[in-house]
This record gives sequence, structure tokens and C-alpha cells, in this order.
Amino acid sequence: MRRLNIFSILLLFLITTTTGFSQNGYRESALSWQKQAKDTRKAVVGVLEELEKIGDKGNPDAKGLIEDTKKWLEEGDNALSKADKEIEKEDYEKASYDYNMAWQYYVKAATAGLNAKRVLTGQ
Repeated sequence: MRRLNIFSILLLFLITTTTGFSQNGYRESALSWQKQAKDTRKAVVGVLEELEKIGDKGNPDAKGLIEDTKKWLEEGDNALSKADKEIEKEDYEKASYDYNMAWQYYVKAATAGLNAKRVLTGQ
């Protein structure tokens, strides 16, 4: 009986310790993706501001790419907002996932924006 109790205590200790490590891992992941998403968002906004100064010059390809940039930026903002709410609730696993999604949307926005800039400026 004593062996069973020691085994049960040891098993309980391992389960709670492992859960703590995984929560901490998700927390670190969420914070890392949060930073990457917010940094990438700043870059996208900068590109979009530049495009708004240039305008689409009547080029339908550039116009479409600028619209795509705005659409992906909005999608990223939605995912970022969702992740911010999840991190407040300490749901780090979901927050990590949604910050990563926000970052992916911002990368799509940046790609569309930079392609629009290339179309318009030849750079």
C-alpha cells in the first residue's frame, strides 16, 4: 500500500510539473508570436502609407494589390485582437495560434503591398 501511495504522489507530481512546463512553453510561444505579429504589422502599415501617397495611378493590378493589402491587414488585426483577448484570459495555447495567424496575414499583406509598390515604381 505504501508503494502505491508513493507511486501515486510521484505520478501526480510528474503530471502537474509537465503541465506547468507546457503552459510556460505556450506562454513563451504566445509572447514571441505577439512580438513578431506587432512588428510585422508596423512594417505593413508603413508600406500601406507609402502606397497611399503614391496612389494606384490608374493601374488595375496595383489597385487590386493595394486592396489585397488592406484586406490582409484587416484579417491580421482581427486575429491579433482575438489573441489579445485570449492572452488576457491566460489561454496561451490559443493566443499563440492566433498571434501566429495574425503574423501570417500580415506577411500576406506585406507581400501584396510590396508587389503593388514594384508595379507602381518598378523597384
